Amino acid sequence: HSSVERVICPDSTIALDYMLAKLDELVEKQLVYPENMRRNLDLSKGLYFSQSVLLALTDAGIPRREAYEMVQCNAMACWEGKGTLLDHLENDPKIISKISKAKLQKICSLDRHFRHIDSTFRKCGI
Repeated sequence: HSSVERVICPDSTIALDYMLAKLDELVEKQLVYPENMRRNLDLSKGLYFSQSVLLALTDAGIPRREAYEMVQCNAMACWEGKGTLLDHLENDPKIISKISKAKLQKICSLDRHFRHIDSTFRKCGI
């Protein structure tokens, strides 16, 4: 119905304009504290790498359910004990038989996750 289109289109573009203006303001005034970000990441002991390890195990031919249990066991041990997830994974013979320590270190590296950050910022004009 054309009456609906006469209301929806202008209202949608007005709402979009408002959201973009708010986003621009948010990004413009945003303060970033890299030291705090690093400290917060370190508090999790690398548990955020668990999904990447799970996918690597499934790529290595481990059924997903079994891979999940392997990663979960190490994640829980990490959470309850000392050391990082990577420390626990490197000491698990089942994991090491499927993924080398060198590959685990690559998987559990922030560099891997931030490798496109410069190009992403350039695309955003930052």
